[in-house]
Amino acid sequence: MRGIDMIHTSRLSVLIGLGLILSACASGPPATYDLLSPPAMGALKPLSHGLIVSEPTAPRVFDTDRVIVRGADGAVTFLEGAQWSDRVPALLQTRIIRAIEKKGYSVAREGAGVVGESQLSSEIVSFNLVPGSPTQVEVALVMRLIDTREGKLVASRSFQNRVVVNSLSGSDITAGFDASVSELTPAIADWVLARRF
Repeated sequence: MRGIDMIHTSRLSVLIGLGLILSACASGPPATYDLLSPPAMGALKPLSHGLIVSEPTAPRVFDTDRVIVRGADGAVTFLEGAQWSDRVPALLQTRIIRAIEKKGYSVAREGAGVVGESQLSSEIVSFNLVPGSPTQVEVALVMRLIDTREGKLVASRSFQNRVVVNSLSGSDITAGFDASVSELTPAIADWVLARRF
């Protein structure tokens, strides 16, 4: 009986936590947050093979400017009172570009009118809040490097992490996303540049 009580208590605490998340900052217009990434300063070296960075593909639920909450049962809701400054795929594309530029190399954004020999494509697997004890943000991306001249996949790799958030406020939750992306994108840049462009 004690084990059953503990399970019910655990489930109740998760539901209460989720309720607090969804009700946080519920009144008034939503606060707008960004994934901060100042541009690299100074001249950037061109890669020996021009690289185009495409916008990540994503299931419809991630193609939004809303902050996503995914429950243990897989149900998706949104954080009330908070939103991103742009769609999540666009924000991540910019952060990936900035990470490569901060390594000292220039790349082009897809659609900028530049023709490259290689393309970095990606897929968003997770970009959501995970309620629990502790509450965490989860970010997972699958990266694919494509030789556009021959139309073949050169390399692929998945990147994933979770970061604990300090509180259920919109500012702390979005700061958790920023910390997660700040950890993943330099690793992505290192992986890309190790392909010996």
